[in-house]
Amino acid sequence: MSVLRWQDGGGALFAGLPRGVAAGFTTLDLVPDDVEADEGARRLAELLGVPEAPVARLKQVHGATVVEAKGAGPGTVVVAGFGDAVVTTEPELVLAIATADCVPVVLFDAEAGALAAVHAGWRGTAARVVDAALDALEARGARPGRVHALFGPSISRDVYEVGPEVLSALDGSLPPGAALPGRGDRSFLDVAACNEAALLRRGVRPERIVRPRLCTFSEAGRFSSYRRDGARAGRIFTGAVLGAGEPGG
Repeated sequence: MSVLRWQDGGGALFAGLPRGVAAGFTTLDLVPDDVEADEGARRLAELLGVPEAPVARLKQVHGATVVEAKGAGPGTVVVAGFGDAVVTTEPELVLAIATADCVPVVLFDAEAGALAAVHAGWRGTAARVVDAALDALEARGARPGRVHALFGPSISRDVYEVGPEVLSALDGSLPPGAALPGRGDRSFLDVAACNEAALLRRGVRPERIVRPRLCTFSEAGRFSSYRRDGARAGRIFTGAVLGAGEPGG
């Protein structure tokens, strides 16, 4: 069975999730590069089948701060705070992360009713933002063995070349094969693999990790990519909602 259901109007939904959980991400045909952040987040809510739900997004800062989202009014898009992970236990509140090469991850424990969305660039990965998000979920009753982890599109190792300072910052958290030699002192880096390894170290079960390995840089007609398009790149919105009905297919 496919892990994704691509939608006719744009975007994709993760398939096979527990009842009451909807998660997915936008594509360029749903959220073109020139769409403003609030509108992109609203279109994510529509994709998830909850067009009137409140949406919480972040002012993302490439760190490991976790922000709690709650109390947003119906139909609103709010900036919950400055950070790179947002967590909630409120049903029918969409959490949205904006990326254009960095790694977006949705984490949830349906039994605990706890949800997080994470923005993990290399700096956030070095700061262990996924661990911080798991800590926040555990504080709200989640257990790592029950957590589902869903990865959205991000830049792939084959095209993401970085300097030695990046590998130095990630020292101790690089799984085998995540970095390969590049030109001179540079390396090709798989940031998503680093975050997947962090989840496994914390006890998230491999069968509950969904990583479709979609490359933002390589799929120019489908995804925004800052490394490919620079400042004119838009954003991909990845997120989820608890307490949702079945999204349209």
